Amino acid sequence: MAKKDSKPKADKHKRSRKGTISGHMYGVAILPVVLFALTIICAGIPLLTGLLYDSAEKELRDAALSTTLLMDATYPGDYRLTGDDALYLYKGDANITSDYAVVDSIKDATGLDITIFYKDTRIHTTLTDENGSRMVGTGIASQIYQIVYVDGEEAFYHNTMIFGKPYFTYYMPLVSSHGNIQGMIATARPSEDVNRTIRAYILLLILVAIVLTGIMIFIVIRITKPMTVSIESIFKFVKDASSGNETAVLDEHVLSRRDELGEIGESVLSMQRSMRNMMESDPLTGLFNRRSAQRKMGPIISKAKNSTESFCISIGDIDFFKSVNDTYGHDAGDEVLVKVADTIREHMKNCGFVARWGGEEFLMVFDRTSLIMAENSLWSLLEKIRAMKIRYDNYIIDVTMSFGVSEWDKKQSVDDLIKSADDKLYNAKNSGRNRVVSTIEGEESGEENDEMSEIDKLLKTISNGAKEEMSGHPEDAGHFENLSAKEFEDILNGKADEEAARNGNDVMSGTISFSEDSYTDDSILRSPSSK
Repeated sequence: MAKKDSKPKADKHKRSRKGTISGHMYGVAILPVVLFALTIICAGIPLLTGLLYDSAEKELRDAALSTTLLMDATYPGDYRLTGDDALYLYKGDANITSDYAVVDSIKDATGLDITIFYKDTRIHTTLTDENGSRMVGTGIASQIYQIVYVDGEEAFYHNTMIFGKPYFTYYMPLVSSHGNIQGMIATARPSEDVNRTIRAYILLLILVAIVLTGIMIFIVIRITKPMTVSIESIFKFVKDASSGNETAVLDEHVLSRRDELGEIGESVLSMQRSMRNMMESDPLTGLFNRRSAQRKMGPIISKAKNSTESFCISIGDIDFFKSVNDTYGHDAGDEVLVKVADTIREHMKNCGFVARWGGEEFLMVFDRTSLIMAENSLWSLLEKIRAMKIRYDNYIIDVTMSFGVSEWDKKQSVDDLIKSADDKLYNAKNSGRNRVVSTIEGEESGEENDEMSEIDKLLKTISNGAKEEMSGHPEDAGHFENLSAKEFEDILNGKADEEAARNGNDVMSGTISFSEDSYTDDSILRSPSSK
């Protein structure tokens, strides 16, 4: 039997990501600039070289022409070579064999070497050897002789070897007054001089291209950087938000943009809000869900651990909710859940928060609240729920709820606290529903009673007695649960009776009996300060 490969297969749709959007954008923006600079350099070098060659040719031709004209002006007449044993060059009647005044003055002025050929022989020249002797009596290449002397054409060469050294040269035929070609006049510049100039111009071209490229890249980066920063901010925000980071924040500069990126930023913020609502809220009631409730309890627990204040947790359940669904349908059940949730939310607005814990169960967290205060608040809430008239189609649905509530102490975990509240809810269900249970018989220890404040003990005693008295009148229970600790103190001290006597009311100052008639008149239980 073949052994299965335990290694999970890679997701074929998952692609490896290389690089970043900003990197691609910079590449797209900068690459054309660099290519443009390289094109300028590559095309500019031969163009520049050609231009400098043309400039060298023109310079050499002008020098040859100037030499011809200057020689004609200085020595009128044609060239002729005479002598048998020794050769002498004449121009007109002047023997110019050793007269280098004209050609030397041109070399001094231009730096160019001047040579006068009679036929194919170098007779008059500024070229010298390593010993300083003029290189007269030397010949010329047959190719040049053919083109210039025989064919009578001018010629330019950029790689002429003269005595082993490269030169730029220009050759021009010397024509007599009778139209005959008597020889040639040549001008020359060492190739190194021209190449040095070419290299200097090429270097300048490269430097200009680099500087311009740098300036263009700088401009491109300055223009595209805000865009890439915005894209990176959006990407990071979306990545953080999609990974579950609910505190992810989008940079303000993205939202301040007035282009498509700004609209994208607003869209992803809207998406985050929608996702947060979906993750944190119950879709039916709009209350916090179980997940967000557990997260919101974190700061409350931390605050309670570092202070003397406490908090309470209550779990409430709609009584006989299944009967509502079975009798009126699930849409009616949803309407009941929504109305009850709205009532609880409004009631909890200033004392904590409420979350849908599951089904028809709600979890309420009372911040900085003692057990007796939370219990009284829940009885008041229960009165509001009893008074609700939920309309669905042609029906009016009345509902009640059962609540279990527990106070946190520093020795127990939140899970234990929730379980304690849930156990008390279970007890409330089993003991008749439509009530608030804060203690289970035998649950409180002497130590816990010692930790209660005196006023809380008195409030608890009175509260328990009153609830027993009012168990047969649930519709009126809210009158008692709305009493504050100060009002209970006034009752215990007889202040309520004294105030009633002063007002002329026929009220006994003895023991108060919490019958239906005794608490119907709200003024009997209210202290003067609360009127």
